[in-house]
Amino acid sequence: MSALVRALGMCVAMLPAACATTAPIERPESIAPHLRVLATSGGSSTSLTPVRAAALPDPSGREEVELSSFLAYADARAPVLLVARSTRSRASAARAAAAPWLPANPDVSLAVGPRLGITGVGVDIQASITQQVFVAGERGLRLTAADRQRDLTDAEIEQLRWAVHCDVHAAFHRALVQRDRALLAARILAFQEEVLRIVERQIRAGETAGLTQRLTQAEVAQSRQLTVAATQAYLSTRIQLAQLSGWPVARPPIPVGEVDPTRDPPALDVLLTTARQQLPLLRTRDAAVREARSRVAVADREAWPQPTVGLQYQREGNPTSEGPYHTVLGVLSVPIPSFQRNQGERARSRADVRVAEAEVAAALSLLDGQVALAHSEVASAAQRLRSYGTEVLPRFEENLALLRRSFELGEIDVLALSIGRERFLRIQSDALDAQLDYFVALANLERTVGVDLWPDDHSPEVSP
Repeated sequence: MSALVRALGMCVAMLPAACATTAPIERPESIAPHLRVLATSGGSSTSLTPVRAAALPDPSGREEVELSSFLAYADARAPVLLVARSTRSRASAARAAAAPWLPANPDVSLAVGPRLGITGVGVDIQASITQQVFVAGERGLRLTAADRQRDLTDAEIEQLRWAVHCDVHAAFHRALVQRDRALLAARILAFQEEVLRIVERQIRAGETAGLTQRLTQAEVAQSRQLTVAATQAYLSTRIQLAQLSGWPVARPPIPVGEVDPTRDPPALDVLLTTARQQLPLLRTRDAAVREARSRVAVADREAWPQPTVGLQYQREGNPTSEGPYHTVLGVLSVPIPSFQRNQGERARSRADVRVAEAEVAAALSLLDGQVALAHSEVASAAQRLRSYGTEVLPRFEENLALLRRSFELGEIDVLALSIGRERFLRIQSDALDAQLDYFVALANLERTVGVDLWPDDHSPEVSP
């Protein structure tokens, strides 16, 4: 009996070790969004060219930062990405839940009681150990489902990384445009102050009336207000950049570099091919289908019975001279899957598969129209901006100089000067609006396609 009890104890001690789990190995993230750049050659062929990774800037150092470095910083520190990356722990938890080799802990029972007889009193002892086991490969399917959940989590993180990349890309260009708008307002203020000095000199010489001075002073005051508003708008875009990327808002970043030159987007068929291959949304939808199908397999297999095996020892106390009787029995119990066959979970998992497949079909059916619309918006915005850039923007300083010179020579009065300055300012402001529309449309196209259309290089040395 003592040997049998020791054997039962060894079995109980060995079962937890057999059920021990190992921590899953974290997989590295896929290629960073700011390193995915579309390259075209030969018209319709596409490829992704690698770009050298930029070092992360130090927020405690200089506030000036280039786009490539800022994109890398946002990819590493953006608050929404930090939250998204934390969801990997759920996939790890699912794998930890599926890792045990046995579905339940062993059951050990012990019963002791007297046997009362005519000839005396004996002692009965019953001891048993039972263990539920997998016989249909449920554990392997659960592990596969946990891996598919991990793949889905990674795909969702990648999709969010790309969204953050596009948001930061657009916000950085918006900040550059607002910087140019603030510089424009400061230039107009300087122009008005120059005109005021000319008017004051003319008044001292008796060449103009005092009303001209008052009108000019009002124009200077208005220009100061516009400068303050433009400076505040520029600061707001910098703060928004800090919020998107996780940069300290107490020292918002200062975007440096020149605005990208205006380019026509690649051919529509090239973008459609690239979107079907690289768009993170489609990868997420495919991962969701695979994850849902893996749960269907688990639900179907869990409908199989899970038998219980064990060992039972029984000692019957015999008060006679024969002594006690010892009995050892093997135990096998199998539930009969008659009423409960995991119907609810099987139906829910199949419904999830149908929903995931419908989302894939919807995403594919909408993709061509989304890419075509975004492509047309970029092409139209590029045409508008190119017209401004070749006909208006380079002549702004020249136009201001001509206005000031004509006024100084007395060829135009202060009202004509104000009308001319306002006209040139409005055209210049419209040109900046067109520039902003172009970069917003470009960011939307890149978001729809899934890759950067051109390398992110805004350093003054390489900009035209």
